[in-house]
Amino acid sequence: MRTREQIEDRAFNRMLLWLATAAVVEVVMVLINRFYVHTRVSELGIKMPLYKVLTVFPIAGAVLFVLFLVWAVKVRNGDSGKDGTLQAAVACGFLCMGIGGLLMRNLETTAAPMVLAVVPGLGVLMMVFYLYQKEFFGCAVIGGMGLLGFWVYRTFLSGAVYYGYLALTLVIAAVGVALALKLKQKDGVWTIRGKEIVVLQPGAAYLPYYLTAAVTAILLLAPLALGAAVAYYAMWIMAAWLFILAVYFTSKLM
Repeated sequence: MRTREQIEDRAFNRMLLWLATAAVVEVVMVLINRFYVHTRVSELGIKMPLYKVLTVFPIAGAVLFVLFLVWAVKVRNGDSGKDGTLQAAVACGFLCMGIGGLLMRNLETTAAPMVLAVVPGLGVLMMVFYLYQKEFFGCAVIGGMGLLGFWVYRTFLSGAVYYGYLALTLVIAAVGVALALKLKQKDGVWTIRGKEIVVLQPGAAYLPYYLTAAVTAILLLAPLALGAAVAYYAMWIMAAWLFILAVYFTSKLM
């Protein structure tokens, strides 16, 4: 039986693995941004080889993602006593590199700022997952998708890309609401094949997630009705809402 201190140390070590992975991915994206997206005239000779390398990035990233994910599951289900966090983190790192490389190869300066911002953002999400209540993690995921949505809108305006992203965000938010409602009925316990898994602790705050899902949906739909200028102000409203939630859930930890 682990003590509270041991549990906290283990969670902290897991978080560090995710942060280290995010740091490595960010370094790779920065190098691609410097030597491919913003190649200097004297360095044009390396852009074509980099283009060929980036062509295989998505394929290699997807393959390595699957391999390391399978490895993580085997480690978790094995008798080694390890939980496979390292393998899972590396798997997600390869997936991010594949997607990021694909976007930066095809969209270059259009996608580079977004990729360079999203990778650290994913690292922050993992910090929230390990340091805060799981309901705040749910709020941060949906709120983060909202913030990214404003960048997508301001880049592609009301084109097919934004409509697709909007639909994806609304579906994920709705699934989250349905899951939260079911968990609330069972006091945070999810049953899979007769095995009970505690997803949220008793007394979890469900209302902040419902409000976050509603705020995100309203703010992402607002530019379609009120114009592109609204997206700028909506972005700050979304950021302010997430800050309020961070203060609220931090106070609950004390």
